[in-house]
Amino acid sequence: MATKLTTITGQYHSYVADQVLTHYQLNETIDYFDDQNRLNRISLTGTGIVCGLQVSTNAGYTTVSITQGTGITTDGDLIKLSKKPDSAGQALATAIKQKLSSIDLQKIDYKSYKPFDTDKGNYPAFKNNSNALLPIWELLPEKTPGTAPETGELPLTNFVNLKNHVVLLYLESYTKDAALCDEVDCSNKGGEEIFNLRVLVVNQATANIIIGKSPSPERDPLYNKYDVFQKYSALEELGVKKVIPTFNSTSTATKIKQLFNAVVNDSSFRTDLITNLTTLLSSFGFTAQLTTITARINALFTIDPNNIPADIHYRYDLLKDIIATYKELKDLFIQIKSECNPPINSFPKHLFLGFVEDNNRFKDYRHQFYKASVLDQNKTFSNFESLVRRLKGILENYQVTANSIKITPSKTMGKLGSKSVPYYYNVDDNLLHAWDYEKSSLYIHKTNFSYHTTNLANEDYIKAPLGYCIDDYDFYRIEGYLNDSVDDVKTFLNTKKIEYGLDFDFYILDVVENAADLKILFNTNYSFEHKAGVKKGGTLLLLKSGTTFITDFSIEGKISPDNGLGCCTIMGCLYPWISSLRYINNLSRSTRGTQSRRIEMPTHYKLSIKKYSINGVNLITNRVLVNIPLDQILSRRLHVVMETLNNLFPTGLLFDFIEEEKKLRIMRLEKDVFEFEVQDITLSNSAPTYTFTENGVTKNGKLFSTNKISCAIVNSHKANIYKKIHANYDPINKDDDDFGRFNDDWSKFEYLRGRLRYHQLTREWKRFPKTLEDFYTIPMNYESQATEDTIVADDLLSIATQIRNINKNYTDIYIGGDWVNGNWVNPTMQDYYERNYTNTDDELILFMNLRKKIHNEQNVSKYMIHIDTTRAVKTEEFDELLSRYEKRAEIYFYKPTTGNFIKIEENRMRNLKRVTKPVVTKPIVTKKDTKGKGDPK
Repeated sequence: MATKLTTITGQYHSYVADQVLTHYQLNETIDYFDDQNRLNRISLTGTGIVCGLQVSTNAGYTTVSITQGTGITTDGDLIKLSKKPDSAGQALATAIKQKLSSIDLQKIDYKSYKPFDTDKGNYPAFKNNSNALLPIWELLPEKTPGTAPETGELPLTNFVNLKNHVVLLYLESYTKDAALCDEVDCSNKGGEEIFNLRVLVVNQATANIIIGKSPSPERDPLYNKYDVFQKYSALEELGVKKVIPTFNSTSTATKIKQLFNAVVNDSSFRTDLITNLTTLLSSFGFTAQLTTITARINALFTIDPNNIPADIHYRYDLLKDIIATYKELKDLFIQIKSECNPPINSFPKHLFLGFVEDNNRFKDYRHQFYKASVLDQNKTFSNFESLVRRLKGILENYQVTANSIKITPSKTMGKLGSKSVPYYYNVDDNLLHAWDYEKSSLYIHKTNFSYHTTNLANEDYIKAPLGYCIDDYDFYRIEGYLNDSVDDVKTFLNTKKIEYGLDFDFYILDVVENAADLKILFNTNYSFEHKAGVKKGGTLLLLKSGTTFITDFSIEGKISPDNGLGCCTIMGCLYPWISSLRYINNLSRSTRGTQSRRIEMPTHYKLSIKKYSINGVNLITNRVLVNIPLDQILSRRLHVVMETLNNLFPTGLLFDFIEEEKKLRIMRLEKDVFEFEVQDITLSNSAPTYTFTENGVTKNGKLFSTNKISCAIVNSHKANIYKKIHANYDPINKDDDDFGRFNDDWSKFEYLRGRLRYHQLTREWKRFPKTLEDFYTIPMNYESQATEDTIVADDLLSIATQIRNINKNYTDIYIGGDWVNGNWVNPTMQDYYERNYTNTDDELILFMNLRKKIHNEQNVSKYMIHIDTTRAVKTEEFDELLSRYEKRAEIYFYKPTTGNFIKIEENRMRNLKRVTKPVVTKPIVTKKDTKGKGDPK
């Protein structure tokens, strides 16, 4: 048997009227169109099993079933199961003198077999090296009752180890010699072309010979090229370990580098990576690229732990890019099954269907469908080849040379190619072409965003994208800062945020100088991760040591002052709980036992909270009952009690049960005093009353436990907050402090604060108000936002009126802090500063710079309003007011006994004409009116 496509007919003759046709001419025409039809199948559709042709067997192995399906051999034969037609079909065959068959079937059942020892097709694939037929058996379909068995036919029950044999379809084709008569016709004619589809079974050893697994893979190169499932199954799911910063691991530059180096310099991981890449790349012939890739991986990620480079965090990013590319390669590896020119001799007349019984999802010894290139819409192999080029390119092009910070929009999610090209690569045309396969397929590879723009498309949107609408880009790559100065980076980020409306916050902290802030930051925010930038709406943390930047971390969301960088000192103390664990256990287990007939058993753990106050402010006015189902106590023990208390009083103390200590922990502000009075009334309303305070716990007024409570500071000292408190309320001389760091600064600040009484912008305003009337001279609006001045006095009176409307008993309301000490800054001054901050000859600018340095204040001064009362305060009544004024005022429900305060109340000035800001006769110099170093035009 010769395969049809080994040699094809490339032409045929046309016919003319009354021509006498020879058999050569007729066969030539038939052969031409037959060859074209076969080429059409394998070149425009594909080869292998298209669908169906699934093999199964029953429990007793008495029947093998094969479902109808479609297959195409590499010789272009279209394979489908068929059977003899019904009586109508047979009658038609007789009438038209043709042999017909039916393909309208769901499956065929095979219940017997016989040796396949005569191959009329003389098929080379079924012969061994000695040209002898391999051991093969033929499955025979179920026969109608009464039909005699064929020679050598046996039931499948006689077949030894049938389930471990392999099934294949074989299209036996040969030319039958001409005969004078057959069952259809009697006449002289040519030979008959016979095509018999046989169902065969072979053992695994024979299958290996036919399919080319041994001894010669060239028997079926197509199967063996794409038989990669076992290799694919052995590929590992690799991932880069997250670098998790903590206070201890970021205390020095060396420790931070070691944090990254522990991941980057992992020799075991490096070995696994190279092993898996070798499997991926060598399977499809990328051996030369693999050599380069392996060498660069070893060079870049083999690092002397005593000499860790400054770019270690960018090598960490490179490693993440490599793993991202590896994952894409791995996903494509199992999908590559496309051939432009399938080898004709792979399986020209047969198809492997798999084992008789195979419960695995992926079937071994089964030809898959190797689609033609035109049907490979995803260009799988081209994409795979592009990823290999990208992997090689990022390793060869890795470099860290940029000396200035830059912001590039990118994406948080998606494949690596959809994101911007990082700055730590030499972005040449080859890397751009391999970066994003989809863009390269559209010939727009130069439209990727990148830090490096030399080889990008010469369009402003591509080279300066921050000025454009880029809604689908939700990440800001912030790179190139390593060799920049701290001031330049800070100025750049602030400027770009304003210029382009970028939604992120940032902090620049020194690992030594800002150690206290870092400790709180890492102890209160747990999602810090190095990403070479920050997500939109997030916070970027830049760490430095002295004047040298080390690395960056980002966090989801903005960091509020209460979550670090300016909160308070938190104290946590351990106390005994009012109910013993034995009592709690017995109480909760009572729900599982036999209920008493004499008394009603409790279903809930009941607490009566009789008093709850912090700093004398009552959180409750009447007793509060707490009911917790006992089945929750049984499953969650005292944790559910603490959770209930915390949810019930979200502005109160924080309760926690420490399992290891078997004690209650109460967390509070260090200097706060509190009283929490509670009673367990589960079994009796006359149970003892326990009172918790910052000093301990009593039972019915007597010391409850001889063991002293133990306390510890949860977070660290907040220097900036204490500076502000001292600046606002401390009456002592501020000309010196413990370290003498601000001796000159305090003197200069006092001097400049006084000089504001003569400054051209502020000279008409009372710098040191003594009474509420003095506040009528001070405007409280931004010059660009109002035609008439809003006056500070009116603002204060409005707030005081709203407080009194909430509770008429609050009559003594005072203003303190900056607004009575002369340190205040109003919106007009803030406007002026933002326009002229570079003019260091201006005393107002100097005042605000110094205010920022020693008071940590850089915005408009808030009102610090104190309600002087000894009454219990229902704080929830003030929630709406506090929320409305949170950006303009801080309201306290007490008044210190020392310090400067001015009472806010209506007086005789309300009937007088208010003093408004006078016209300034001397022009104010701004940046818009200057040339050179501020000289007037």
